[in-house]
Amino acid sequence: MRILSFRTFVLATALGLAAFPAWTFGIGLQPTTVEIEVAPGERNRQVVNIANVHTEKTISLTLGLADWSLDDNGQIQLSPPDETASSAAGWARFSPAFLTLKPGEAEQVIVDMSTPTRLSRSGDYRFALLASTVLPEERTGQSGVWKKYQIATLFYLTTGSAQSEATITGGEVSINDEGVRNLHLGIENSGNAHARLQGVIEITSGGATETVPVSNLVVLHEGRRDYVTRLPDNLSDDASIEVRLNNIFAPQTNGETLALPPYRVSQSVRPSEPGAGTDSTELNP
Repeated sequence: MRILSFRTFVLATALGLAAFPAWTFGIGLQPTTVEIEVAPGERNRQVVNIANVHTEKTISLTLGLADWSLDDNGQIQLSPPDETASSAAGWARFSPAFLTLKPGEAEQVIVDMSTPTRLSRSGDYRFALLASTVLPEERTGQSGVWKKYQIATLFYLTTGSAQSEATITGGEVSINDEGVRNLHLGIENSGNAHARLQGVIEITSGGATETVPVSNLVVLHEGRRDYVTRLPDNLSDDASIEVRLNNIFAPQTNGETLALPPYRVSQSVRPSEPGAGTDSTELNP
């Protein structure tokens, strides 16, 4: 079975891999995440559309490939192509390598992928198609400073006997000096393919029940995530919290969806660490 799925996700980085919104330099990209189930020796093609949505500037872009992964907090980590054991950068070719887009202009980039006939393992392989440009910093007092910006399409290529096996391994509530409560979840994936989780956190407090949605939460193969989300301000000390998630990328099942066992969170409260915040679902790959 071969399934292509395209999802919306924007990655923009400046020098040092600090995150910036894509619209800060006026480039739109679609799709931004591609999931493909592939077979050894198979060829696949994907069209990536890149548009200059800026109203005044002409922008020149250089295209290239990179490896990518996620840290425990779900932030994108880029590295040179073919450096990691999960790299599929060597399977990909693309054209053109350079683009100059006038305001409102769009172009297509063709990505050809050829899966090797022999693979050392089943499961996930990954690469990113990067579009890069260097632009002057326009903030006050930044004259003469230029920054490198990047936007990416992230590719997952899944092959062979792939299994995605995500489990919630821990959960607790923290409270900071302002009384804000956050839910912390530890999630691990022991499978050889990534998990993509969605569902709800159901909170019953004072006789009323409300839900906090969880969507597009990715845990890479043999990886883990520390997921943090803010809880309602009116949460009572005796509130019950239950997490119910579905893995919507589970290639070992016919429907590719697998429910995780419900997880009930203890209400034991620990102090929040300085600067603790919430996962941004907009930055999930």
